[in-house]
Amino acid sequence: MEREIITKFLNQTASPEETRQVLAWLEKPEARKFLEEHIKKTWDNSSLRDEDQTDYNKLLQKIHARNSITKSSTRIKEIPWDKTFRVAASIVLLIGSIIFLKIGLEFEEPSLTLTEKVIERKTGIGEKLTLNLPDGTSIVLNGNSSVIFSAGFGDKNRLVELKGEGYFEIAKDSLRPFQVKTERMTTTALGTAFNTIARDGFYAVALTEGKVAIDTGRDKLKLNPGQMMVFDEKDSLSTVKIKPFEIEKVIGWKEGMLHFERVQLKQILEDLAKWYGVDIEIEAGLNVNKRVIGTFRNKNLSDVLTGLGFSMGFQFEIDNNRVLIKKSSL
Repeated sequence: MEREIITKFLNQTASPEETRQVLAWLEKPEARKFLEEHIKKTWDNSSLRDEDQTDYNKLLQKIHARNSITKSSTRIKEIPWDKTFRVAASIVLLIGSIIFLKIGLEFEEPSLTLTEKVIERKTGIGEKLTLNLPDGTSIVLNGNSSVIFSAGFGDKNRLVELKGEGYFEIAKDSLRPFQVKTERMTTTALGTAFNTIARDGFYAVALTEGKVAIDTGRDKLKLNPGQMMVFDEKDSLSTVKIKPFEIEKVIGWKEGMLHFERVQLKQILEDLAKWYGVDIEIEAGLNVNKRVIGTFRNKNLSDVLTGLGFSMGFQFEIDNNRVLIKKSSL
C-alpha cells in the first residue's frame, strides 16, 4: 500500500476508490505494523512533537514514589517518555480514529452485499410462489419475479430486494422496520400489507393496510391505506404520482383473478404472455388498441382467450408455449 494514499486516507482527502483500497488493505495481518511505522514516521516529521511540555520522567517518578516503588536503590534509567508516550498516544488515537472512520465509511442504508450469504427465490413466467420469512412475514411472488434476502435475515435488520412483483404481509416489529428495496426506491414498513411492482422501468406501491414510507432518492413520501404510488420511467414528466386504487384490480392476481378496466388488448396480451409463460404472436390486421373491461377468476389461458376473442373479434391457436392470435374470419 502506498504511503501517500494512507496519508490521504488519514486526512480524509482520499478519493472513494482510494478509500476502498485502504479499507481492504486494513483487513490484512501485516497492515497494523506498517500503519504504526507510518504513523510514527509521520509524527517524527510533525511540529506536534514540540508542543507537549509535560515532564513525563518526573511524572513517572511521582507515580512510583506514591506506590513505594522508588524505595529501591536501583537507578531508574531515563528514557524519552515524552516522545514514547506521545507516539503511543498518537498511534492509539489514530488507530481508534481509523476504526471509527472505517465504520463510518462502511455504514449506509442496509443493503445486501456480495460478501453476505444471500438466499434467492424466484418464479418463472406464469408461476406464483408464497414465502414465509423467519419473522412471520409472508410474501407472494407474482410470475417472472425474484426476491433475495440475507441468510441472517432478522438478526440486524429486515431487508429484502425485489425484482418483479410481490405482495407483502409484514409481521409487526417496531424495533426492526421491514424494508423492500427495488432498483429505484425503498419502501419501509412496521406492520402492514402492500403490493410492490418493479418491472421494466415501472414502479408502484399499493398500500392495503397500515402505513409505509417510500424513498425514491429524490422524493420521500408516506402512503395511507387505499393509496398507490406510481412512477414510470417512460413518462416524459418522470414524476411520482399518488392516487387511489381498487384492491381487486391491483392485487387480484394473488387470488388468481384477472381484472381489466379499459385496458388495451395489446397490453392485456402482453400481460397474459408473462402470467402464463407463453409467446404470443399477433397477426396483422387485428385492432389491438381496443379497450377491454372484464374479470376472469381462476381461468386457464384457453378460457381467458376464448372470452376475449368473443368480444374482441379474434381467434387463437395454442401450440405448447406458442399462441397465435388472428383476426376472426366471421
